[in-house]
Amino acid sequence: MSSGIRNTLDGTVVRWALVGGARPAVAAVLVAGILVLFSIAAAVGPLSGTPSSPMYFLFSSLFGGNLTLVTVVLSINQLVLSRELGAPGELRDRIRDAMAYRNEVEETSGSSPSPLSPTAFLRFLHEAVSADAMALRDSLSDTDDGRLSERVEGLVDDLSSDAADVRATLDESSVDIFGVIEATLGTDHASQLYDIAAIESEFDELTDDQRRLLDRIREQLLHVDTARKYFRTVYIEKELSYLSRLLLYVGVPVEVLIAGVLAVYGAVGSAPPTPGWVLPFVVVSLAAGFAPLAVLFSFVLRLSWVAQRNTSVAPFADAGRDEG
Repeated sequence: MSSGIRNTLDGTVVRWALVGGARPAVAAVLVAGILVLFSIAAAVGPLSGTPSSPMYFLFSSLFGGNLTLVTVVLSINQLVLSRELGAPGELRDRIRDAMAYRNEVEETSGSSPSPLSPTAFLRFLHEAVSADAMALRDSLSDTDDGRLSERVEGLVDDLSSDAADVRATLDESSVDIFGVIEATLGTDHASQLYDIAAIESEFDELTDDQRRLLDRIREQLLHVDTARKYFRTVYIEKELSYLSRLLLYVGVPVEVLIAGVLAVYGAVGSAPPTPGWVLPFVVVSLAAGFAPLAVLFSFVLRLSWVAQRNTSVAPFADAGRDEG
């Protein structure tokens, strides 16, 4: 079992780029790197400010390519809005399903009411699992079956470790929705559900109370998995909405800038020699032209990684979830 997201990434730079860093900051770093690359090219010589068909073609391609961002933004907004809109009956059913889920959680844990915020709710779920795991361990303190004690001890340690990792990540993270997603990226309850089923089937000497504890732990793990899937859905909707706005904020000024470059190229080309300020202007404009792509890259990088880490649905495990 993974011990949490902190052990799944190699190096702080990779973790920052994939998970920890704000997406606009990651995009800004990418654009800065492109700017440095083009500055080096301008200093060495391959990049020239002199009007020429290759450079004019490059800016024209950037101008046309960035226009497709309008289509991307519209597609993203349609995806998000399709989940938010609905007839009154559909919306009512969604609310009732959400309330029914909270009632099931409270009934299983024996505690009511459950917290409202995603962070507190997730901590509540894992604390309930941990408490029942400790109760199961205590119930076996007088057993003479060493094999049963060993199996239960391994299950309890696994559950307690997961709960401790989630609580630690929630304490370190901000209270936004991604903090909740981040806390559960390193957990996978399929093996724990399998261990519970194996213990129930292999050991006939389990008491009724012990079987009830195992059954309650199983239900709580399913509640945890449902919560993390739901919070992932909410996070993706919020992230896609933010992405669509940011693409417009960045893409429209960039289009205006590239249009200006094309106009300057046309004016400079008819009146040589080329002014000295044209080359720095070209370098900055080229880097800025890749800004919308950098924004898209930074957001999709984290969204796709989150999706990969959450592909499995209990009680099945995804053997390839840790790849990449």
